[in-house]
Order: sequence, then C-alpha cells, then structure tokens
Amino acid sequence: MSGVYQYEGLEAELYDSLDELSDFEDLDFFKWFVDAVPGPVLDLGCGTGRLLFPLVESGYEVTGLDGSQAMLDLCARRLEGEGLEAELVKGDMRAFDLGEGRFGSILIPGFSIQMLLEDDELSDCLACCRKHLAEGGQLIVPTHMPWEMIWDGRSESPLEERKSVELKGGAIRLVAYQGWQLDATAQRLRLFNRYERRDRSGALLASEEKEMTIRWHLPHDMMQLLGEAGFGDVSVYGDFCFEPPEAESDSIVYLARC
Repeated sequence: MSGVYQYEGLEAELYDSLDELSDFEDLDFFKWFVDAVPGPVLDLGCGTGRLLFPLVESGYEVTGLDGSQAMLDLCARRLEGEGLEAELVKGDMRAFDLGEGRFGSILIPGFSIQMLLEDDELSDCLACCRKHLAEGGQLIVPTHMPWEMIWDGRSESPLEERKSVELKGGAIRLVAYQGWQLDATAQRLRLFNRYERRDRSGALLASEEKEMTIRWHLPHDMMQLLGEAGFGDVSVYGDFCFEPPEAESDSIVYLARC
C-alpha cells in the first residue's frame, strides 16, 4: 500500500499561516451535527488542529489522527500551550485501529479524503470509518469540486502567488504560490506548490516546492461507495449550508449514518 500525501518541512511549518481552509465557515456546520449524536469524536486528518481545538474547547472528547508526524507535533505543542488535552495518533486513514464502535462522530475535514486517488483506497477508508462508529454514529465528509479550474478552459496553469502574510510587524513575509494541471476525464487535479519565507528586504530565507494530486467524485459515485461501505442513510449538503448542493457548489458534504 503506497503512502498518502503527508505535510512535512516548510509546508507543515507554514501551514497555519498560509492554508486557505480557514476561509471556509465549516466549524458551526460540523458542531451542529456533532451535537446531535452522543459519543467521542474522531478528527480524521486532523493536521495542526484547525477543527480539533475549537471542538476540545467546546467540551467534546476528541481524538485526532493524521499521517504526518510534523503536523501532529505542531498540534501537540499547541494543545500544551493552551492547556488542553486530546488523544493524537499517527496513522493511515485507510487502515487504522482505535477500537471498534468507539466514536459517535467521525469528521474528515479539509477535503483530506480527496488525497485517496484510487477507489479501493477510498473504500478502505470508508469501511474503516464504519467499523469505528457506534451504532447510530455518523461520518461527515466534505469534498471540493474544482470548478474554478474546470471552467477556466485551460488544462494547466503556471505558478502564481496564492497567498502572502506578514509576521512580526512586517519583518517576515510568507508567500505561497500554486500552479496546476487538470485531467477532467480522470477527475484529478495536480497541484504544484511553492512556499517561501522572506525578510523585510525581500531576501529569501527558506523555500520549498511540493506536489500533490487530489481526486474528486460526482455525488452519485460517492454515495454508491458510502453504501458499499455499510452506510444506509446518506444526506448531501452544499457549501456547509443545510441545503442540498447546487450545480455550482464548491463544497459537497456527505453525512453518512450507520
């Protein structure tokens, strides 16, 4: 079994500053459903704890699992600094064992599931989640549709600045660049990322280039895979709202119940 993409190095170090997931207003959506089902919560692909922290602060018992030790270390340091506690586990989202029937809710935030490029990998992940849910439990899986690239009309784009932030009163500038290649037939998007740390004068202090591929599924395909994994009740929402997705919805969220 080949490895799933892992955040490491400068990419992991700068993740909280340069990642765009903080732009998604998804926390209240997740909390609304988690509130409805008793039991511990598994944050699968927890990263540095973007959702894990507010859930722990709200009183939930949360376990975070991620394949990247660098991201888990950042999460652990943040937990310690805030005086909070959560179980953190390094593991593979396709094959993990934390105790059968343990969780009331499993979240796979940040579109992490789209790093599983083959149907059998996705099926293994969903089946593993089903095994770890208590009866009546729920799996919440958001996915991203790259409409911006699909509608762009091009099959690829060169590196362009995606986001920049200034730290320490402008003494440090962090910059993220991204380019992409699209294979609409295979439903795969290849992303080329470059991360930079520069000083006040613009001198380059550190840089790193990374490449990842994500895959998207159309709703009927995803619902079939969820059904095959043993989920009998699947609802679909668009853009973290409590309504069905529209044709142009960027985010499609699946709520699958046991």
